[in-house]
Amino acid sequence: MEPLRVLVVDDDLALATLVQRYLERLGCEVELADDSQDALRRFQSARRPFQLVVADMSMPGLSGEELLGSVLERDHHVRAILTSGYAMAETTLEQQYHGRIEFLQKPFFPKMLADTVSKLFPHPASRSAS
Repeated sequence: MEPLRVLVVDDDLALATLVQRYLERLGCEVELADDSQDALRRFQSARRPFQLVVADMSMPGLSGEELLGSVLERDHHVRAILTSGYAMAETTLEQQYHGRIEFLQKPFFPKMLADTVSKLFPHPASRSAS
C-alpha cells in the first residue's frame, strides 16, 4: 500500500515543517505549501492525488477554510484538517462535509495529529480509495 499523500498549508514555515515531521513519522508522504494559491496549484497538478490536506485557518489571501472548501468540492475522496490557534465552534465546512474534515486546535501534540488522521482514515484500506 502506498503512503498517505498529504499537503500541508501554512504561512508559518517553521510550524509547517514541524507538522511535516509529525506526519512523516506516521509514514505519510508530505508536501508543503506556504500559501493557499500555491496549495491549489500543487493540488491540481499533482501526478498522484493528495488524500489529505492540512491547512491553517488564518492565511493571507484565501483563508484555510476557503481553500479546504474548494479542495473538498473538487475531489470527493480527499479529507482535510483545519488548524487554528483560536477556539472555534463547528464550521460550515464541518456541517457540509461531515466525516471528511476535522478541526485541530493549535498548539497540538503529535499524538493529537495522529488521532485526527486516524479519525479521517479509520481503516488503512480507505487510504487507497482515491
